[in-house]
Amino acid sequence: MRNALLPGLGGPMGRHARPSGMWFNPLPWAFLLATVTFLVLFLRHVPCVQTAPNQELDVYSLLCYSDIQTTFLGQGFGRGASPLGAESMLFSPLIAAAILVTRKTATAVFDAPIRRSATLGQQIEASTTFFGITTLGLFACFLLLVASFVWLGRRRPGRKSWDALLLAASPIVLASGLISWDLVPITITAVGLVQLARRRTVEAGIVLGLAACAGTMPIAVILAVFVAAGLRGGWRKSMAFLVPAVVTFFAVHLPLLLEDFGRVYAFYHQEINGETGYGSAWYVIELMTGFKVRAAGSLGFALLILALAVLIAYLYVARKRPRVGSLIAVVILLTVILGPSFTPQTSLWVLFAVLVARPFRMELVALTITQVAHYVAIWGWLGGWLTTNQNGPYVLYWLAIICRVLVEAWILVEVMLDIANPYRDTLRSPDLPDPIGGVLNDGEIVRQPPTPHHAALEDELAGYERPTAAP
Repeated sequence: MRNALLPGLGGPMGRHARPSGMWFNPLPWAFLLATVTFLVLFLRHVPCVQTAPNQELDVYSLLCYSDIQTTFLGQGFGRGASPLGAESMLFSPLIAAAILVTRKTATAVFDAPIRRSATLGQQIEASTTFFGITTLGLFACFLLLVASFVWLGRRRPGRKSWDALLLAASPIVLASGLISWDLVPITITAVGLVQLARRRTVEAGIVLGLAACAGTMPIAVILAVFVAAGLRGGWRKSMAFLVPAVVTFFAVHLPLLLEDFGRVYAFYHQEINGETGYGSAWYVIELMTGFKVRAAGSLGFALLILALAVLIAYLYVARKRPRVGSLIAVVILLTVILGPSFTPQTSLWVLFAVLVARPFRMELVALTITQVAHYVAIWGWLGGWLTTNQNGPYVLYWLAIICRVLVEAWILVEVMLDIANPYRDTLRSPDLPDPIGGVLNDGEIVRQPPTPHHAALEDELAGYERPTAAP
């Protein structure tokens, strides 16, 4: 035990040793850290929960804004309004279903006063119950997400990863975990990647298809997995993943499509063609230059498609075999950098991308500082303290966005270098070429970089002319 836990006292544990017991299992410790993190997150949001009609809350100065109660009251969910909207979709199908189930639970179990004739006071009372149930559901998602990284993080075959603790104690989760329902699609995505890591390709496609029904970012993840499977496993393995994902996605959307195709189309069209919003690089360009970027969403989407097309062509021509996590990070980071807006909860997806691609100290420290700084700066901007109208230090908000984008771009470049030069990708090992690869690891050989001695010897032999025998 002393040798295993404190290598400095007795040397490292043997390569073929099989540790067992609670001390060697990261899951209980990750669950403990995740519980503490989410408890602090919940307590931090309690002061911003409205409990009376005339209650005034400065959610921006308290840094505890959340869409959950605000949406419940603003969209009339306390009076029975549908989260799918009468004229336009408000949420992805699975998020809408989760809201309906939560509202039904609040009514049936906690007798929340949700009815068409509900007064404002009754709606606020129901919204607090709704917020509490939603928090419990997101906490369950967070635990499942942390458990998934026991399989998705750095590990040896047959062992579990301690990278789950990096997620469980992340300040980014502490900042953005309860802003909206984003933990739901992230968790479903992680569960789908666990199926892929456990060699269940069809199941992975089904689960990731469900994730795409809870948010739009999983669509980018599906693309990344499909490309990785095609480059490393051929078209059969790539289609074995893609077909279940596409079928699942359209099966969930089919009732909505049959009811009103235009409403579904308008929802996804707006996701692609959104105007310039807070937090994006396009927004900083407008603030600093005064130049209005027209159709920033369409422009960013076109640039994203072009960049991905060039990347995929390069990978195919150069016969690269990138890790699944590396391609996921590239697609997510490109989507975030080129997107027309950057909401604070998007930082959860950026954290996810970094954990599956480069979960290293320098990257995580830089990412955490810039994402949390942006989280604080956006509320200062919306609260009026960092704007030109209030004569505040508005440059701080610009600086927060610029630093965040620069760090995301730096990590993107590092991931691209890992793909171009597999020798520098330390997450690849002869025992496990790809922690998420699953069947894609079959027959894959990870060659170790040559040592300086071997490289010099090869150079010497290359210039050596073998003597020929005399005739």
